[in-house]
Amino acid sequence: MSDYAAVLDEAFTPRIKELVAGAEEDGRFPREVIERLGAAGVFAHKWRDRTLPDIACLVELGERLGGLTSLGISVGVSLHDAAIAMLRRFGRTPYLARLADEAIAGRSVLCIGASESGGGSDLSRARSTATPEGDGFRLRGHKKFVSLSPVADVVLLVAQVADGLGVFAVPLDRLTVGRSYRTVGTKCLDTAPLEFDVHVPADAVVGRTGTGLAVISFGLAHERLSVAGQVVGLCDVALGVTVARMKRREQFGAALFDHQALRLRVADLSARVDVLRWALRGLAQQQRLDIRTASGFKVTAARLGNEVLSECMHIFGGAGYLHDESPVGRWFVDMKLGRVGGGADEVLWELVAAGLKPDFARYDELVHEH
Repeated sequence: MSDYAAVLDEAFTPRIKELVAGAEEDGRFPREVIERLGAAGVFAHKWRDRTLPDIACLVELGERLGGLTSLGISVGVSLHDAAIAMLRRFGRTPYLARLADEAIAGRSVLCIGASESGGGSDLSRARSTATPEGDGFRLRGHKKFVSLSPVADVVLLVAQVADGLGVFAVPLDRLTVGRSYRTVGTKCLDTAPLEFDVHVPADAVVGRTGTGLAVISFGLAHERLSVAGQVVGLCDVALGVTVARMKRREQFGAALFDHQALRLRVADLSARVDVLRWALRGLAQQQRLDIRTASGFKVTAARLGNEVLSECMHIFGGAGYLHDESPVGRWFVDMKLGRVGGGADEVLWELVAAGLKPDFARYDELVHEH
């Protein structure tokens, strides 16, 4: 067992599971989850004195979060951690260093304000603006989808500056937080719009003005790898529960597991989840975090997760469609967020495609057209 696994074993207590169960019932994100994980050293052990994340810890935490079987909770925690990543990598002022330390300890909850009505995944189209004013900047604008904003303390806001994008750390009590949306899935991931017209000091700028796209892209890469780990964790639980169902449920005089077509479909899915698991661990060995790789892992994981949960729900039959009889229907609906949140499939595939390299030398050696 790794040192970090021991920390996670101590941190993921029955109380955390109680909070998760309660959150799924009342549809609210319990900030106590982040407070308890912070107090237990989950973020401190992961970050230590690093400015770049330990990928092994990032993946391991993602799998544990996925195992809670609440993507609303797991995504919320990973968004908080992604904001920490941005502050650790690009925060250059004492204010931002203190903010990162408070978030690592679980005494402050962070969220990220990037998506707007007209932009979505296209952050370059952000209409929110940051203009120089006195000793800082005047931020004006609107963010449509800001997860954790109803419960967080500080938001990292993306806004247009004269030479590109900027990211600014702003206390949420200075902004207007709208009513939480009623969402199809991940109902306990409190998500609401923000309105703002506020002055912030220069020491609130994360990185340099104009480099905001690099700052937010780094945070998103961190989040995307976490999501891949979360998919593994949730799929492990879903497949285990489904196999148990297949062993106990009988149809046409035999257990579902004895029907070859069903058994082999689940075997195929289980093998592919294992491939994803070991690919993530191989990536962790290389300590590699870049936008292209993280994007490829996230979109591949999300698509696999959707397929796994769809099949699990199908095998559960009518019980899978009843909220009070099994959780697989909720897991299936929640998993859809993986293909939308943090960058839609098509956006991520474009990031992967941008790094494709042609091998002209071998082409010329091997291809002989007449």
